[in-house]
Amino acid sequence: MSDKITFKNRLANIGEGLWQAICWVGRCLNPKDKTPFWRVIWCVLTICVIVCTCIIARAWFQTEQEDALHYGDKRRISKQLVFVKPRHSDKPGIIRNINTGEVVAKGIDWIALPFDEDSLMVYSKDNKRGYINRFSGEVAIPAKYAKAWAFSSGVAAVSEGDSIYFINHTGQAINDKKFAHNAKNQEYVYHGDYCALAIDGGLMGLIDREGNWAVEPKYQWIISEANNSWRVREGDKQHGLWYALNNKAELITEVGYPEITITEDLGVVATLPNHLQVSYGFDGTKSDMFLLHEIEKMYYDKDEWDKDGNRLIDATTLMRYRMSDGYEGLCTVDGEIITEPLYWEVLPLTKDTYICRYKDASAGVIVNSKGEIVKYQNF
Repeated sequence: MSDKITFKNRLANIGEGLWQAICWVGRCLNPKDKTPFWRVIWCVLTICVIVCTCIIARAWFQTEQEDALHYGDKRRISKQLVFVKPRHSDKPGIIRNINTGEVVAKGIDWIALPFDEDSLMVYSKDNKRGYINRFSGEVAIPAKYAKAWAFSSGVAAVSEGDSIYFINHTGQAINDKKFAHNAKNQEYVYHGDYCALAIDGGLMGLIDREGNWAVEPKYQWIISEANNSWRVREGDKQHGLWYALNNKAELITEVGYPEITITEDLGVVATLPNHLQVSYGFDGTKSDMFLLHEIEKMYYDKDEWDKDGNRLIDATTLMRYRMSDGYEGLCTVDGEIITEPLYWEVLPLTKDTYICRYKDASAGVIVNSKGEIVKYQNF
């Protein structure tokens, strides 16, 4: 008889040992075993399994919450509140206090912050809209509207059915006027005391807090700007002219311009057909000076060389200026305009002559320091 232990024998011994261990554990967990010792063992093991399960479940829940907060799409609402929505998911989000970790609101599909520092923001839940206080997280107006717009100047527009009207912070209508929805209105928002509205046919005007027309609907487009002013256009996009209205819905510009921009620093900047720009204050005061951009010196090559054979350069009499739309012209060192900005490129030729190229054309002119055209040039 051979004393050699084969792999098959080893595998059989390991299997028999594992089976005996399983049977022993089974007897330990068998509540039918009536001996006090095994009952104590069974209870202790059961309690351990329950405790471990609870710990694992709690850890998983906290991990899910932390992942949602850390990896979700976050939007800051106020100093202490943040809106968190799971990334790449249609599941609703939560509003969390970042200081305490408390979830102050659940089931929020999306939010829209106010246009100014208003305390109420729009929220969507179950396809309805309402308003939440963005500092406390409390629901100020329940989600009951089909549509709702952001608060601005203490007023917000809401929609029930086909009608749109305006409410205050308590949800009460500010007047008895209701308006039909118009697709041209990208927003129903008051800026100061007025709101831009479109009527059938697409013409736009401004309504006041009573819902009456402060500016009759006669413009093709109205855009809100800085200091509660308005930029309005008469005519189509290609040939229409722009005007500016102040915060009292009064005309700032006495005539229309091809282009108007409004900023808090410069006020109303109007572009003339020759690309020059003039500015207005918000009170309607027109500047006597034109606005020039990017004034710079130009240098030309002289017919002289230094001792090392390098050609000498010198500054031209006039300087080049460039408008915001890219057109260029010539001015003196004191900013006096010599040529209108009619050219797409101005280059120095000599001390007192300049090559001026037209846009989208292989042609231009040569101009002297008096602004006179001395030659027409093809390139």
